[in-house]
Amino acid sequence: GEPWGFALFVLEKPVTCPIGSLLIASKLDFDIHSPTCRMALFGRILCASDAKDLKNLRIVKMKSKTGFLDRVDTQEPTLMICRDMFKADTDMSLFNGLKIVHESSGAEGILEGSYGQQGKFKVRFKEPLKVKTDAKGQVKGDE
Repeated sequence: GEPWGFALFVLEKPVTCPIGSLLIASKLDFDIHSPTCRMALFGRILCASDAKDLKNLRIVKMKSKTGFLDRVDTQEPTLMICRDMFKADTDMSLFNGLKIVHESSGAEGILEGSYGQQGKFKVRFKEPLKVKTDAKGQVKGDE
């Protein structure tokens, strides 16, 4: 099925509607050339909340980081050494197991931990990435 998404809307005025009811809303009255967002949405009302007290909601902010492939591990071609995504003093244990996406191919890998002392890290992919390397496995260009 379709992926689930949740949204919190803080309205200008209170609206009375029962929990579980279908909400259909739009904000289309902006000028089409305006940088303001026009939107239409629908969904079920899951709970009532007070905009001043949002402690019971788990609000997350999506974050992303960008790094580069450094080289292919000569012993294991599915293991890539990557760089320029973390500082040398970053606690890499916080990021172990997170998904990494190779932008050019869309291949997904898993961050396995730090590599050396300079902020480099290891990413394991299911299959070897098709990238241009030199004889030592160093990736040519910024991938």
